[in-house]
Amino acid sequence: MRKRRYKIVIIIIVGLIGVQFIRPNKLENEQVNKYDIIYANNPSKEVVTLLQSTCYDCHSNQTREYWYSNIAPVAWLVDKDIKNGRQHLNFSDWEKYSYDQKVDYAGAIMLQMYDGKMPLKEYIWMHPEAKLAKKDQNKITEWINSLVE
Repeated sequence: MRKRRYKIVIIIIVGLIGVQFIRPNKLENEQVNKYDIIYANNPSKEVVTLLQSTCYDCHSNQTREYWYSNIAPVAWLVDKDIKNGRQHLNFSDWEKYSYDQKVDYAGAIMLQMYDGKMPLKEYIWMHPEAKLAKKDQNKITEWINSLVE
């Protein structure tokens, strides 16, 4: 019985080490560009801090690297969330969106925040500082809405 447990533990360890060689195709981070919502619209420092600490890791081309984002299988999940986030809304491309798209995104941002869907619960679990208080949600919403009035 002990030998069997030992073999299972060895297999699990070898498997965990082996999956480290299966790397996701990480998206390259870009420098801030003229289409970025912060660069193009000059929000207050408070709004910049809120956006960068709660939204930008998944919804911009300026994703920060964390120690766990390089360890499989977590790296795969992080990469998937970032690709999905950028696909739905990319603040680095804000000025490329049409006015109607911006209006739609502003409404979606508000709904997602107030429904507690954004930031993702998994993200808040790893980054508790990203949890938005109502007053912070209001600041982001007011500012985003001011861009599409």
